[in-house]
Amino acid sequence: KRGTIIGKTTGGGAHPVESHLFASLNVEARVPYGRAINPITGTNWEGVGVSPDVDVEPEQALDVAQMLALEAIAAKATDMRKKERLQWAAEELSARVKPVQLDESKLREYEGTYGPRKVWVENGELMYKRGENPQNKLIPLGNDKFMLNGVGYFRAQFVRGEGGNVTTFVGIYDNGTSDQNPKSN
Repeated sequence: KRGTIIGKTTGGGAHPVESHLFASLNVEARVPYGRAINPITGTNWEGVGVSPDVDVEPEQALDVAQMLALEAIAAKATDMRKKERLQWAAEELSARVKPVQLDESKLREYEGTYGPRKVWVENGELMYKRGENPQNKLIPLGNDKFMLNGVGYFRAQFVRGEGGNVTTFVGIYDNGTSDQNPKSN
């Protein structure tokens, strides 16, 4: 209860040990000389380990910890600009931790030309290109929102019309500005 543990259950070594070597027998003994006691539960974790509060694979533990911390700080923030920046960073981590999967038919709904922007499906991924800039992959965040692979300052929001068809591309920037282009084809 002193912190949030994120990852997998620990190995369960709670007792400090001292090694004793019996060279003539070619034997080493590790003998416990103490016992750790959790002040909250009154027990220890020898042989059972410490269970995490959030059970995730070790490779994701840091991203999950950072995401949860950002979300918690954002929830308490009173400055709206600070809150938005924290949520922006948490959103990117969330995309790594819990990737949104869209099938190709769903991705095809976004294809089109939006002013200087072009969006298309290639090898099962949604691609983006603006003007003469290099093409890049759009990573789904959910609710018609995407981020550009490796571009932290930009998000793309697709707007749907009354019939449910995509009608507009909105470019959202981390400085609070945005621009939009209607779909032309």
